[in-house]
Amino acid sequence: MGWVRIDDNFADHPKVIGLSDTAFRLYIEALCYSNRQLTDGFIPMSVYLKASKNDDADYLIEAGLWEEVPKGYQIRSYTEYQPTREKVHSKRDQSRERLKKFREKEKGNAIETPPPTQPNPTQPNKDIEIEDKNYLEPVNEEYEITPAPRVRTAKEAVLRISNKLGDAREAGINAWNLSKLVEEEWDSLHDKNDIGGCIALTAWYVSELQSRKLKTAEIARIGQMTKRFGRIALLAIDEAASKDLDDLISYAFRVAQRMYADKKAGVK
Repeated sequence: MGWVRIDDNFADHPKVIGLSDTAFRLYIEALCYSNRQLTDGFIPMSVYLKASKNDDADYLIEAGLWEEVPKGYQIRSYTEYQPTREKVHSKRDQSRERLKKFREKEKGNAIETPPPTQPNPTQPNKDIEIEDKNYLEPVNEEYEITPAPRVRTAKEAVLRISNKLGDAREAGINAWNLSKLVEEEWDSLHDKNDIGGCIALTAWYVSELQSRKLKTAEIARIGQMTKRFGRIALLAIDEAASKDLDDLISYAFRVAQRMYADKKAGVK
């Protein structure tokens, strides 16, 4: 599943604030279409005519958000904020290659790690066998992939997720949803009161979202969130992952605090 990047202040931007409701909706729909179809901001005329029954394109052009081009419209500055077709294809190629190498290792009974899913902390505890210094080790010098957690139940959950994603890719399905698969496995672990497994799975998920090693403090922070807020922590991480952040975990912690407070106050 892809993400469309929209700034928190988008609705108040001078180019956007004066748009009609239908023009605003059209602009968002166009972003989603281009991101999904990898058109680098190009909106074919046939797609526009199906999406809009008004003269919304004129409003978007006047606002400086679109420009008219042969056979359709172009979202201005699209590639400055959204992933390009070239970048997405490169990321998918890398993912397929990692999956191939992972499955080759699997056939050789040398499974150490599942393949990564894309291009988002346990508090030190003797009951949780995560050794941070080895938590994310590069497989070789060519690329790094995120190893499965050392907690057995979480590792099994990650392997199930990996297999489902691998099967989807082999079937030509690219619109898989990592967060949903993680949530399903997280719920299963939580139903068994396996908090250590929940923490380890969450830590793995964050490392996948950020495509990097987690620091000890970050793993501890995730553990604190999971113990304090339960499933809300996972929802907060998903919300944070939709934003382009340098410190996803700190932002997610603040979101979890807000969501938890809202829940206690009965806010829906």
